Amino acid sequence: MAGAATYHRDVPVTSDVSSTVCVVTGGLGFIGSNLCHELVRQGATVRVVDALVDGLGGDRRNLAGLDVDVLEAEIDDPGVADAIAGADLIFNLAGQVSHTASMRDPLRDLHLNTITHVSFLEMVRHVNPGARIVHTSTRQVYGRPLRLPVDELHPTHPMDVNGVAKLAGEQLHLVYHTAHDLATTSLRLTNVYGPRQRLTSDELGFLPVFMRKALLGEQIRIFGDGGQRRDCLFVSDVVDALLVATAPEAVGRVFNVGHVIDHSLAEIAEAMVEVTGSTGGVQLVPWPNEDQRIDIGSFHTDGTTIAETLGWKAATTLDDGLQATVTFYRGHPWYLSST
Repeated sequence: MAGAATYHRDVPVTSDVSSTVCVVTGGLGFIGSNLCHELVRQGATVRVVDALVDGLGGDRRNLAGLDVDVLEAEIDDPGVADAIAGADLIFNLAGQVSHTASMRDPLRDLHLNTITHVSFLEMVRHVNPGARIVHTSTRQVYGRPLRLPVDELHPTHPMDVNGVAKLAGEQLHLVYHTAHDLATTSLRLTNVYGPRQRLTSDELGFLPVFMRKALLGEQIRIFGDGGQRRDCLFVSDVVDALLVATAPEAVGRVFNVGHVIDHSLAEIAEAMVEVTGSTGGVQLVPWPNEDQRIDIGSFHTDGTTIAETLGWKAATTLDDGLQATVTFYRGHPWYLSST
């Protein structure tokens, strides 16, 4: 896709995917499509599996012009077996990420984040048990932090159905390692932003909502006092983490993936206003009851384990990431349209 080079960083990673066959589930979505672009750039053969579930952010335009094979199917569809046969690396990024949607329709969330994943793992076990599997989970599995920053030893106590389903999904991947010797790893991602993220939904996290509002010159509304803190990850840093997680040292492990620097929501919003030149400004508003009940407060990731084990740490500052993101979207205005 034109414009991809505007934000790529030539950061060396300790993995070599050239000449490998890679499967990316959820590959038409935000993180998955960015991963596909990088895999192709490095010389991998890429097969994408994506159900294009309405509202989840998948779009064929995310891979426009890229030489990949795309299978439109849920990951538990029997036809997926052909896609995973012979694959060297499987990046399992499929799933639903909306916290509020998971509370409105918990069965759908459990289906997309848990049930289909155990079916997928069963398929891999029978069709290609030697494949290397990297799965994406979320920092939401921890729930409301008892201490900051949050490391992997922190108790898991999800505050919503999405966190429960994601936790179950990652635990299934670990069970299939210990019980069936599949080479699995799960990454607990913090808030991710950057090119190819769906901007037209209000339910895929606060970062795309803030970005859309800023790009359109509209007011950014923050629930509460704006003091809640988050560490935010630029998507190319996440892609690097996915690649290094294919290393043998990561097998059978769960890793936090976050940024060493955190910011308040008010600081993040003001930074977006500044980088876009928006005249909409920022306003603090009271919490809607349904959102406040599942809010986790401030969160800051402790990424020491992945840094010490795999040598990965986030390399992109918030200012640089936001500037690259704005440049991308101004060159690809269709992301601001609902069609």
